[in-house]
Amino acid sequence: MSQISDLILKQVQAAASGSNLNSNVLNGLSDSILNSLKQTAKSSNGIEQLTNLFTGKTSAESSPITSLATQIFSSQIASKLGLSASASSTATSLLPTILNSLVSVVSNKGAGLDLSSILSTLGAATSSNSTAGKLISVASKLGGLFKKR
Repeated sequence: MSQISDLILKQVQAAASGSNLNSNVLNGLSDSILNSLKQTAKSSNGIEQLTNLFTGKTSAESSPITSLATQIFSSQIASKLGLSASASSTATSLLPTILNSLVSVVSNKGAGLDLSSILSTLGAATSSNSTAGKLISVASKLGGLFKKR
């Protein structure tokens, strides 16, 4: 899990470079993304949502994973940090960019992670005999064929 957490935080820091967001906000964005990924992985159609995001079938801008991360940040983290609505909105506007960067790094195997290992780490059922496992295997192969250049 720490490998995914570290990767997410790196993407958050890169997306926020040049902004005036403090480290607490950056950590909050990272936590909201990780929690969104975990919750999605364990939901009824979560594997499909994650597969669609990480293979480029669904954009980060329209992904329910991004919406959930925004909701988590806005409802749980922003209030704990005492952020104004404007500051919260500024922070959450970075979420699609961060998720796009995360998808790009994973699809290019720049972090030593692939979709299957991410799903496994997040707690999704990915045995090769399961329907989900087969879907992930096919999606991983298709993602390699159709990734954006």
